[in-house]
Amino acid sequence: MRIKIEVNPAKDGQFSETFLCQEIDGVQKKAQLNIAHFHNLYDFTKETSSVGFDFFLIAAIVYGTDDLLSRELYSYNGWTREIEIEFPVKNIDYWKLAITELEETLGFLTGDVWSITFRQMEVEVLYLPRKNRRKSNIPKYNYPNIEFVSLFSGGLDSLIGVINKLNSLDNGKIGLLVSHFDPTYTGPKKDQTLILEEFEKSFDNKYKHIRATVGLSQRYINGDKITKDANQRSRSILFIGIAAYLLNKVPTSNTILIPENGTISLNHPLTKSRTSSLSTRTTHPYFFRKLQESLEIVNLNISLINPFKLDTKGKMVVDCDNTTILQKTYPLSVSCGKRGHKVHWENRNAKQCGICMPCIYRRAALHKNNWDTDTYGNDLLTLTDMNKAKPDVKALFDYLGTSISLKEIKRNLLVNGSIEISNLDAYANLVHNSRVEILNWIRDKGNDQLKKILKIQ
Repeated sequence: MRIKIEVNPAKDGQFSETFLCQEIDGVQKKAQLNIAHFHNLYDFTKETSSVGFDFFLIAAIVYGTDDLLSRELYSYNGWTREIEIEFPVKNIDYWKLAITELEETLGFLTGDVWSITFRQMEVEVLYLPRKNRRKSNIPKYNYPNIEFVSLFSGGLDSLIGVINKLNSLDNGKIGLLVSHFDPTYTGPKKDQTLILEEFEKSFDNKYKHIRATVGLSQRYINGDKITKDANQRSRSILFIGIAAYLLNKVPTSNTILIPENGTISLNHPLTKSRTSSLSTRTTHPYFFRKLQESLEIVNLNISLINPFKLDTKGKMVVDCDNTTILQKTYPLSVSCGKRGHKVHWENRNAKQCGICMPCIYRRAALHKNNWDTDTYGNDLLTLTDMNKAKPDVKALFDYLGTSISLKEIKRNLLVNGSIEISNLDAYANLVHNSRVEILNWIRDKGNDQLKKILKIQ
């Protein structure tokens, strides 16, 4: 599928209208990529001409395109799509050099075949600050005092990562917390806001928070509804693109912290059918490495760091530097990968489904501190009939009930994505430890039927 990008001149107080254009049955259709409240970013950067800004716009377009092209409609094998796209950029001479690396990076991230070209941005002014805006409403930033830049999603992992960094700050230093909000998926914004309200009590004046609003419209401009893919695999590159754009102004660091437990980052497949493109790779170490190589080519020397790449979620919870604040805030965080899909939930008042892998890792991790007290849409621990279980749950129990050696884990990791050989042993141990966390949780809290299936006492 070929996607053309249309960018129109900016209007007062707004980012340029941006459209993703595709041809469907001989008819051109346009979907708007909404980049709203851009002043939140511009107040910090004061520019739209850098390579960092180019990367932000590229990442936003990738995110919108990923959402636009439903795999049900556009994949040739039920999953993989062929995507041809031309990105408009301000610094085209740099980006032309990075085509091959960026294609490989996006291909690994989304599981698709990307064919990329670049063109010189035709529109010179992409954002016009609102003329009548009060100066008192424009925030001021002391850039040299910013000690770190971290992604802040509203999930448990980013919560722990940010608590650890804020807890260790010297007086006068601050952290910059970077978030994303898509109006189609409203949950994360509320999670972030609730956590920040608690942070104001514990970490007052120790952080600044900037949130970007990027999302694809629900309908084409002719009124037809868009069938979205909604997997959000590319959200990680948008998150990083936002942070990279802001990082341009920070003189004290070139690092973006991306807190994510190593188990989810590696995403060891539960079954053979979940390897390759079917296995999500949003924070996989190979994706980080390939993206970093792509950015270095365009002279964006950014270091992408996951401080928990060798840690299980349980280890993160137990080792958090400020358990008091974590205990207050973890109930406000959400880890669920299927929130909002409540049709089959027994408790539709819950915030999290309880049976996706992120939920299961979360519950097993919190159990290590005796904090597994949240309410979930479905309680895996009360399941009595495996025949009625969802496919993900069946796959999990097949995985947990099958003996697997460290050698087999290593082989699976290599098949699922290029892993640095120097870290292979550590990664294999990490996968083993994550299995142990789940089994211990089920042993301590599961019903007799589950224990019988897994042959644990």
